[in-house]
Amino acid sequence: MKTIKSRHLLRTPHLLLLIAATAIAAVALGYGIGVATAADPRLDEADAALQKADALLAASQTGGVSDQAQRKFDKAVARARDDVADARQRIEEAKAAVDNP
Repeated sequence: MKTIKSRHLLRTPHLLLLIAATAIAAVALGYGIGVATAADPRLDEADAALQKADALLAASQTGGVSDQAQRKFDKAVARARDDVADARQRIEEAKAAVDNP
């Protein structure tokens, strides 16, 4: 009698529901583990601030100074932008270290 009932269960929507519930639970657990080990969101905030700083540096102007002062200004801004790019790269490395242990 039990074997007939078991076979009947395999053919009913109950089995599909059980499989679907198991799959959903597995996906939710995987997502939860991924979120738990995700990098600190403040790293994203720091990267956004650096991106804004780079844009501000790129848009900065001297306002009509001598050629020598302009070259010094351009050189300083270029170094600052390089430093910002380096900092953004280090942030990406920090995020990768947590996201891909």
